[in-house]
Amino acid sequence: MEAAMTADRPRKATLFQVVRMLLWAFAGIRKREEHDKIEVRPVQVIIIGIIAGAVFVATIVSVVLFITR
Repeated sequence: MEAAMTADRPRKATLFQVVRMLLWAFAGIRKREEHDKIEVRPVQVIIIGIIAGAVFVATIVSVVLFITR
């Protein structure tokens, strides 16, 4: 009985899975069934989201500065 309940529960997400999920979310693409298979904590999403957003902004600023020189 207990084995059947643990088989239905989503497994904890790895760092790579959280990063991949957030990058796809930034692009606006998402597959619901893939996200239902993993358990993501809000803290993971917030931290990775802030880091990814900062990298994105830094990249845009760097490209603009490079082009305008």
